[in-house]
Amino acid sequence: MVNEIDWDQAGTIVEYGPGTGAVTKYILPRVTDQHDFFAVEINEEMVAMLADLFPPLKVYHESATEIAAICERHGTEHVDAVISGLPWTVFSESLQQELLASMLKVMRPGAVFVTFAYLQGLRLKGARRFRQLLEESFSKVTVSKPVWRNFPPAIYYSCRS
Repeated sequence: MVNEIDWDQAGTIVEYGPGTGAVTKYILPRVTDQHDFFAVEINEEMVAMLADLFPPLKVYHESATEIAAICERHGTEHVDAVISGLPWTVFSESLQQELLASMLKVMRPGAVFVTFAYLQGLRLKGARRFRQLLEESFSKVTVSKPVWRNFPPAIYYSCRS
C-alpha cells in the first residue's frame, strides 16, 4: 500500500484510521522533511496507543468526515495521498459517501487514495457498494492481487483522481 504513493512528488500525506499503527510503521520511515504527514483516528484508546508508539506523529482525534476542517487547522489546503485503514465494508452507504466526498474535496488533482479490504468480506453488500463508489469517484481504480501473507488475506485498492 505504501508503495502506491509517489514519495518524490507527494507533499501532504494523511492516514485515516491508523488504529494500532500496523501501516503507520511502514509510512514513517518513508517520511522526510519534504513531507507533511498526519493521521486521523476517531478511537480515543487508539490515539493514546499511537502517542506511545509514535511520539512525533500528529494524530487528530476526530472523524475523517471532518478532513477539510482538520486540514485547515493543520495549515494545509490539499492532500496528495490518503492511506486508509478504515473498515469501509461495515459502514453504511451514507457514511461511505460522506467520507469519500469530504476526502475528494481536499485531494489535489492526481492525488492517490489507498485502502484495503479483507478477502472474506468482498462479497458483502457493503464491499460491493464501496467498490462501486470508488469507480464512480475516481478516474482510475486498480485492485491488487491478494496479499496472502496478511492475516486475514486482503487486497488493496489504489485510486487516482
